[in-house]
Amino acid sequence: MFRPYGWTALVAQYWLEASDRDVRFDLLPGTWSVEDGKVMYTPPASGPNLSVNGEYPAGPVEIVPGRNQTYGHGDSEPVYFGVMEVETLLRTTHEGKPIYGVRVRDPREATRAEDAGVTAFNYDPAWRIPGFYTPSELTAFEADTVEVGVRESTPRIGTFTFEHAGKSYSLVLIGKETPNGIQPVAHIRDRTSGPVTYGAGRVVELHFTDDTMSRIDWIDFNYAVALPCAFTNFVTCPVAPAENQLDFEVLAGEKRPVQDIARTMTYQAEARRAS
Repeated sequence: MFRPYGWTALVAQYWLEASDRDVRFDLLPGTWSVEDGKVMYTPPASGPNLSVNGEYPAGPVEIVPGRNQTYGHGDSEPVYFGVMEVETLLRTTHEGKPIYGVRVRDPREATRAEDAGVTAFNYDPAWRIPGFYTPSELTAFEADTVEVGVRESTPRIGTFTFEHAGKSYSLVLIGKETPNGIQPVAHIRDRTSGPVTYGAGRVVELHFTDDTMSRIDWIDFNYAVALPCAFTNFVTCPVAPAENQLDFEVLAGEKRPVQDIARTMTYQAEARRAS
């Protein structure tokens, strides 16, 4: 989160639609277009240029969607403008149309954890709760996000069922892609969300306990952490699934950061329709 090219280093999030051609962005050189579903960068005739996979392109080049060097996976290549890192991403609108994001990360702007005011409850073994995993076929679910008008594909991989205070709960699990394989994640909200912990919810990483990735024995709420949207405006954090709205207080894990983000929308759907 707080590493030089982590989430808090984000300084811009721009958007392109399928019909956009030769768009200019404040922090970046050249022009940007979408051609046949590909994000294309055209360098300027002279002056500053992007570095794409270690080279300075002389003509149009595709910037493949993917995560950055800190959270890297997939086929994306390193793209830089000076020390700033550039990445592209694919999302959809509420109407199901593709939209393409262009993000900029500046390591000089990364927030330190102590400046963000991140604190947590003391570790309590009672919040390490046993349960069982019911796998399902991987299903891409288009979830609403904190960026109004933008949806993000969240691959669902099954449910984790546990008991608390005599009541059974089943959490929808997301399969986060990592360089080491699929990481099960539960995105939850509970009665602390807002006044005590981050309002949009927290995420808890779970762990497979067998080689076939078909068994999970525990969820440890002590490791619940705030989403990146608690620290930056330039993200599309999904909204917690309705099934993961817990009706009790999870007094474990990270508390609400002291630093507050004034949420503003980077995708102006109404303005685009009016233009």
